[in-house]
Amino acid sequence: MTSRLDGRLAVVTGAASGIGRCIAGHLALAGARLLLVDRDEAGLMAAQRDMPGATVLVLDIADWGIDGPLTSALDGENPAILINAAGLFPSRPILDLDEPHWDAVIDVNLKGAVRMAQLAARMMRDAGRDGAIVNIGSVQSLRPGAGKAAYAASKAGLAAVTQVMAREFSPFGIRVNAVAPGPVLTEATRVAIEAAGGKPGAAPPGVAQPDEIARVAHFLASDAASFVNGAIWTVDGGATLSR
Repeated sequence: MTSRLDGRLAVVTGAASGIGRCIAGHLALAGARLLLVDRDEAGLMAAQRDMPGATVLVLDIADWGIDGPLTSALDGENPAILINAAGLFPSRPILDLDEPHWDAVIDVNLKGAVRMAQLAARMMRDAGRDGAIVNIGSVQSLRPGAGKAAYAASKAGLAAVTQVMAREFSPFGIRVNAVAPGPVLTEATRVAIEAAGGKPGAAPPGVAQPDEIARVAHFLASDAASFVNGAIWTVDGGATLSR
């Protein structure tokens, strides 16, 4: 089996930056055609410059009514791959939680991912072709840290829903898996490290590079993972084993 994706249409959410943008780059190099989705228009334009030929869609996936804009952007085509990489990861102690914080995180990380998967799976099913959905979760769903109540809940929910999707979509030839990264050196993480006095550009021990997550997502989206379904792939250098 090959990891080539020549001609396949891949929808990548959270594609303006971080893990999503890195995954999109991997899929492009493997020959996929891309629809890049994010609510950050400037970031999407920059990503498109790096991936000539990609189509972009400025969209907030927290809005349930995304079917119209998504269908228009696809212009009659059906995706073969969906990467759900959009996500928010703020911190707040439970005693300080308020409804806007909770809703914002759950709406993007869980509701938005489920809605995107629902729409993509319907298109894959109706087209009568095999497909792959990869949800980007987090080790916080397994080993949540202080201040991460909303985030951990959203990612734990996404892990559970990934396995429900795998059961429900498999009769249509659609595989659904998730990647659960530990800390990743995205631009947001880099800023936080430097703000805390860390060395500019340096990744502390135990922090992955986005490319290390993207390689796993690319594998799961490809035919090389043809018998992988309903799996949650932890990518954290073994850190959860020592806790």
